[in-house]
Amino acid sequence: MLLFQLRYIKMHEVILDSNIFILFFAGQINPNRISKYCRNALYVREDFLVLTSILDNYDTILTCPNILTEVDNILNRITGEDKNKYLSLIRGIFNRSVEKYIESQKSAAEWYFTDLGLADSSILTMAKDADLLISGDSRLCDIAKSMQINIFDFKEYQNKKLDGLEYIPEIFTQ
Repeated sequence: MLLFQLRYIKMHEVILDSNIFILFFAGQINPNRISKYCRNALYVREDFLVLTSILDNYDTILTCPNILTEVDNILNRITGEDKNKYLSLIRGIFNRSVEKYIESQKSAAEWYFTDLGLADSSILTMAKDADLLISGDSRLCDIAKSMQINIFDFKEYQNKKLDGLEYIPEIFTQ
């Protein structure tokens, strides 16, 4: 299993796109049900462990109402004890993260809005000033790379893992 540690310094701000935020919550709710709770059934316990090893290098998770709404629309369907865990975790994240409001009009005015839509455009707008964006959305990652934004592309990581190769983003080798 590949776990990441940044060299020398602890970074400050990381952004998780909606799918990765769902993985983050799902792994804490019940690691054995990650693929059930995530929109992408490819995520497994190992992916959650890689994600948490990356997050250990950051002080703050940046989020916005668009991300939290997408996450809640998926995870609020959980029932039973797992729902209680989710509700506790979502309330807790409000205290441990910084929520930024990005005006929809501002996101819609960006050149990438037509390709990404509102939520991902808001994420990209925030990511311009963050230390890292973690996403499982190839289109979002490609545009972020073109803008020199530091990313961890979960889809690229998974593809390399399937091929038996390592994926180590540039930010982890600098």
